[in-house]
Amino acid sequence: MKKFILFSLTLLSVNLFAEINSESMAEIEQRVSSMGIKELQERRSFLLQEEQNIRGLQASTQNPSTNKSLSGRLASVTAELSVIQKALLALVGAGVLANITDDGYNDNVPPVITILGDNPATHELGTTYTDAGATAFDEFHGETPVSSSGDVDISTVGSNTITYTATDKDGNTATATRTVNVVDTTAPVITITGDNPATVELGGTYTDAGATATDASGAVTVVTSGDTVDPDTLGTYTITYTSTDASGNAGTASRTVNVVDSTAPVFTSSSTFVVDEGVTEVGTVTATDIQTVTFTLSGNDDLTITADGVLSFVTAADYEAQSDNPSSLPYDGSTYDITATVTATDASDNAETQVITVSIRDVGGLDDNTETGTGTNTSTGTGTGTGTGTGTDTGTDTGTDTGTDTSTGTGTGTGTDTSTSTSTSTGTST
Repeated sequence: MKKFILFSLTLLSVNLFAEINSESMAEIEQRVSSMGIKELQERRSFLLQEEQNIRGLQASTQNPSTNKSLSGRLASVTAELSVIQKALLALVGAGVLANITDDGYNDNVPPVITILGDNPATHELGTTYTDAGATAFDEFHGETPVSSSGDVDISTVGSNTITYTATDKDGNTATATRTVNVVDTTAPVITITGDNPATVELGGTYTDAGATATDASGAVTVVTSGDTVDPDTLGTYTITYTSTDASGNAGTASRTVNVVDSTAPVFTSSSTFVVDEGVTEVGTVTATDIQTVTFTLSGNDDLTITADGVLSFVTAADYEAQSDNPSSLPYDGSTYDITATVTATDASDNAETQVITVSIRDVGGLDDNTETGTGTNTSTGTGTGTGTGTGTDTGTDTGTDTGTDTSTGTGTGTGTDTSTSTSTSTGTST
């Protein structure tokens, strides 16, 4: 059949084109060249039917003029059929053209499917997949619907297949497939539990709150590494959390832990000191703290303190220093109180203050002499003192002096005594 059609095309080209002038032939060729395959098929069917009708008329008439007219039209139809068949041959090939019969065509060519987008396609695990689809075109029927089958499991790493199917109006079916590779290239997401950065007080305790991780592949674990937090040492520490999924993707996060000292020293010594006049050393101020404490003093120039807290007078303590008229001071056990402010500061500059009082006790009375007494007699009077003894009895008396004198000799004293003193003489005096 195929050889017969090709032979017929050749015969038509040789015998019939001679009856068509070049202008008419050029017109036919131009018209045919602008047709698509569907138009060519429809035009060919129409011309085959016309050709059959013409030949029927020729067989039924004996009129020379009618036969001549019918022969001219038959030549034009046959010439156009030849050009159409050549165009079809160029478009669909001899194999398809061989299936063309006088009654039309026998289409056994399936549609051509074009897959849109990447093939194979790569898709990230756990994310929504939207297929790009496919189109199909049939040489005899044009655009052809496409259906698809197959699913993409976005929750599992692996390869998935989507199949596209297109069937033309003659029942010719074409298929094509797309491979969708679900991959995991995303690292787990780590969430740190608790504060970050975290702060721990020097000398306290630290318990790490840990971290959690999520991943599209499912449950994952968290491994902790990095610094070991030492609550007894000031500084910054880094704790690292790592989680690795089944595809080898690793996620990391870190927590900063700051060990700080924000606690001020606490005074442990009394805020009151009592000293006798004449001394310089007062005592020692003490305070507790995790770190070394340094002491300073302010508010009184008479006192000084060392960094270690040793408190002392700049010059010896003096009870009478509180007044420009010492004779007006009480000598009844009262104290001269002075105050100052002591500041205790640790190595982190945390500071606490304490107001201290230093009480100075009198020693030896007005003249600070313990041998002469601690009181003052200011009474006055007139009297005569007589006595027997050796030497002169010297003392401070008001009125008549009567006592025991251990001196030896004879002496007489007469007059008015207004002195202020304390007599401790012994002997016999009249």
